[in-house]
Amino acid sequence: MILERLYDESLAQASYIIACEKTKRAAVIDPTIDAGVYTRAAAAGKLTITHVLETHVHADFLSGGATLAAETGAELCLSAEGDARWGYDFASIPKARRLRDGDEISLGAVTLRALHTPGHTPEHLAFLVIDSTRGTSPVGALTGDFIFVGDVGRPDLLERAAGAEGTMRAGASTLFKSLRKFLREQPDHLQLWPGHGAGSACGKSLGSMPASTLGYERLFNWALAQTSEEAFVNSVLKDQPPPPRYFAEMKKENRLGKVVRNPAPPAELPADSIQSALGGGATVVDTRAREEFAAGHIPGTISIPFNRSFLNWAGALIDPARDIVVIAENAEAAKKIAADLGKIGLGRLRGWFAPAVIERWKTTASGLETTEQVSVRDIHNNASSRTTIVDVRAPYEWAEGHIPGAVHIPLAELPAKAAELAAAGNPVAVHCKGGGRSSIAASILRASGVASVSNISEGFDGWAAAGFPVAHEESSEQ
Repeated sequence: MILERLYDESLAQASYIIACEKTKRAAVIDPTIDAGVYTRAAAAGKLTITHVLETHVHADFLSGGATLAAETGAELCLSAEGDARWGYDFASIPKARRLRDGDEISLGAVTLRALHTPGHTPEHLAFLVIDSTRGTSPVGALTGDFIFVGDVGRPDLLERAAGAEGTMRAGASTLFKSLRKFLREQPDHLQLWPGHGAGSACGKSLGSMPASTLGYERLFNWALAQTSEEAFVNSVLKDQPPPPRYFAEMKKENRLGKVVRNPAPPAELPADSIQSALGGGATVVDTRAREEFAAGHIPGTISIPFNRSFLNWAGALIDPARDIVVIAENAEAAKKIAADLGKIGLGRLRGWFAPAVIERWKTTASGLETTEQVSVRDIHNNASSRTTIVDVRAPYEWAEGHIPGAVHIPLAELPAKAAELAAAGNPVAVHCKGGGRSSIAASILRASGVASVSNISEGFDGWAAAGFPVAHEESSEQ
């Protein structure tokens, strides 16, 4: 058996190539839109891609299943389980093979057996891997968004992201039953190859290890240790991070099985056109490091540094209905940004500006804005001021402890709440764990009209380390 994990750091997402060593027939599981990643990997191993499989209708990235199948002539295999309203639209993809629980795909000595594992989504499939050279029992499972290292797939997205009211608790109950069935039927030595790692929004406490075993997860995965359905439902739904706004559109797009392509590299825009970009309603994203943005930026731009978290926050904060323009280091960076945005369906990137646009603005316009940095001691010593402290961390972080009197608005929800803060007229100080997310938040608030915004640069970690009081009451999220 040949198994290769292809991990996309920007999405915290794992695709897999699995093949028979003798026949060289290969299947690709959960590909992104960059088909070249898989065709190059197959060519390097002298493999022929004969099947392309998806574990479920993805919400967190634009699926490349149909694209890869079209480019290679492989058979596209999709789940026909679950509720047809939320599963694949086979009328749009009539050539796809419809997989049901127990169906098998033979690659030679290697067989993939579909296993219906609903909960994260109604149609979700895991794939048991059987290597006949080792025996008839499965050696591993490609678990998709069913079981992760240290966590399980969140069951709330169909309701919270796609608007399917009443599905959240039902999905959690179904997930519990799927997990218990899997635990009863599968051996502890079964290897688990999950679809996501740490940093994915498809769970709340994913581990960073690339693989695990069922026995290990039985011991250390909180979800597999639960024996009470009610306790599991309450736990799995508690403190889930807000789903990024693009998730709903991904669900709609990925149901249709479209052939999609990487976006073309964006054009560099003349520096004197940035005013028209801002005035024309485009979202102008400054991708420089947070320290550079804080030291001086063009008013109305927002800060999302181009690092490993870029896609996570771009997908959460950028309105997909608006044009996008970025300030990027150079043409190569702009090209990479466009490709990354394309992975989550943000294809309205209209061009990019070089950093020189900032210096030009400084000399020809009304000057640059800066982001005031304040310390935790400043905040503690001025506790009686009118300043509103906004905590933009995730719900589970807030529950573990927060600054007394702070308002909890997770960063992904901040654009929808910014107008309220602007209307209140109070100065706002934002914080996260250590200053990264709050830097983005400060730019969102300033661009949304909040007149006075500062960033608590040391974050909650600095507050706690200083020995200042910590509160533990329920979220005050607006």
